Amino acid sequence: MLKVFVAEHQAQAHLVEELLRSNGIEAHVVGESLLNTIPGSSVIPGTAPEVWILNVDQAGPALELIGKFTSGSPLPGSSGPSWPCPKCSEILESQFSECWKCGAEKPGPTSAV
Repeated sequence: MLKVFVAEHQAQAHLVEELLRSNGIEAHVVGESLLNTIPGSSVIPGTAPEVWILNVDQAGPALELIGKFTSGSPLPGSSGPSWPCPKCSEILESQFSECWKCGAEKPGPTSAV
């Protein structure tokens, strides 16, 4: 097993895990329970959830996908460019109509009346 990503929170860890799995890379979130058991764990090194892959030979493709995810670049199978949330600046994939972080709606073209 190889650690490929340290997440800021559980949701981000599971998004990365699913991204890898959907691209044929077996991945698991490790350590997420520490966030719920240690007060102030977000500032204690080693308590953030991590994403690990089982096959170290897939490290290159895994890191490439994670790099695209963290930079907001288009991911395999995406239907268009990523978009920044107008409220919190989170970068989201094109298929999302709302920001997963703050709930703001995806900006769209204004319709002329």
